[in-house]
Amino acid sequence: MFTYVFLPLYNFETRLGVYLFVIPCITLYMTSSYFSTNKNKFFSAFSLHFLGECRNLQELNVSECFNVTDIMVQRIVEGCPSLLYLNLSCTLITNKTLRELSRNCLNLQYLSLAYCYRFTDKGFLYLTTDKGCHSLVHLNLSGCTQALLARCHCLSAMSLLEAPHLSDTALKAIAEVAKLKTFSTEGEIPLYLAAFISIYRCKDTTILHVAECPRMTDASLKSVATLKNLQYLDISLCNRVNDVGIRYLTDGSSVTKLKELNVSHCSGITDISVMRISQRLCNLYHLNISYCERLTDMSLEWLSGSSICSLDISGCNIQDQGIHLRKLVLADCVYITDIGIEKLCKNMRDLEHIDVSHCVSLSDPAIRAISFYCRSLVTLQMSGCPKMTDMAVQYLTSGSQYLRELDVSGCILLTDRTLRHLERICPPLCSIAMMCCSSISKVAALKLKPRVEHWEHSNDDPPYWFGYNLGQIGHSNVCRVQKITYPFLVHKY
Repeated sequence: MFTYVFLPLYNFETRLGVYLFVIPCITLYMTSSYFSTNKNKFFSAFSLHFLGECRNLQELNVSECFNVTDIMVQRIVEGCPSLLYLNLSCTLITNKTLRELSRNCLNLQYLSLAYCYRFTDKGFLYLTTDKGCHSLVHLNLSGCTQALLARCHCLSAMSLLEAPHLSDTALKAIAEVAKLKTFSTEGEIPLYLAAFISIYRCKDTTILHVAECPRMTDASLKSVATLKNLQYLDISLCNRVNDVGIRYLTDGSSVTKLKELNVSHCSGITDISVMRISQRLCNLYHLNISYCERLTDMSLEWLSGSSICSLDISGCNIQDQGIHLRKLVLADCVYITDIGIEKLCKNMRDLEHIDVSHCVSLSDPAIRAISFYCRSLVTLQMSGCPKMTDMAVQYLTSGSQYLRELDVSGCILLTDRTLRHLERICPPLCSIAMMCCSSISKVAALKLKPRVEHWEHSNDDPPYWFGYNLGQIGHSNVCRVQKITYPFLVHKY
């Protein structure tokens, strides 16, 4: 049985009828990007006649199909009672569609209404009245600026990205009835402390994404700290959070449960917060402290010996210290040197994934240290490192026997000799990116293409935002991308 059907643009209606008549598919993916040349009739009654006959259909994505109407959705859901996943984001559906969903989609588990502006509270309440969508566990309301009332007692996940008109009253109504395990919000949502306290009565919450909320304060984190099962917390770009808020969090109820923490771009956080994180969050696996400008090398000293296996310190003023990790992101750390990389690698020999992109001070000795000490290396990103030469790649291929992914884009000193070195490790090398490598010829690069699954190359000059002082680079001189990939089918919710 086919489980996934991709519908090409040309002769669409005939193909849709043939496919759905012959193939008992359960997944159908259609977005406006595939129908941009026919804006008047993406779906006609003829098309929907066949789509409504696909009774085994479980997953349907019609996001950004702007001519989808309530009548169309009604015909679909009446003929497809097995729907579990439905994405209606960026369509013109109204309350009538929500009423039909409550009558026909009794098993629906995932529903996206993101950026659908034409339904109201009344339509939202249909989901819990009549037969109701009582199995719904994930609801995406990003960009829905109209007021909402929550009556979905089974609701466990909610996304409210870009919903600036939602009030504390609406958030309280949601919190009073929903047993939220996942809550996401961003931007200028008026999320006052009272709403925070109400929301966090949902003690089962495990994932909390509250990025770029200007009203997120230390007092708000004190309420967050009462959650007993919190495993993932993202408060990036919350500039009013400082060491006091982190202290509340590290003294809270989830200190043994929290596994991932993102505090990037929180300018008020200092080494004291990192110390408390390392000492109190004993099961933390991933920590993102990128672009926290007040952190110093002392932070890495505190993290040494902690449970953290993945660390992102991009854009920090950290220089030449190290800890034990499996993944290390140092992108844009312009102050780190070859000596610093050697010190890091001596103390982190289990590293499997390293990102030193745009670390402009690094040169060949840094790659030599990575290759010598990190024998289990799987992924290396070193794009935007203008000092790297063919010798760096020779070091890498000599010591990294398990390397699978490599990005050397913008390494302008690399030549065709680099390709000869890379041929030695194909396989296991299966992905190579060589964009803006002006000294690597197209002929040599093409020889490597059949031996890898993912291949990118251009020999243009790097774009201006790489920051190279090449004189001739300007806004109009951007890379002309040549990209060849093997067509792996990936289905994302």
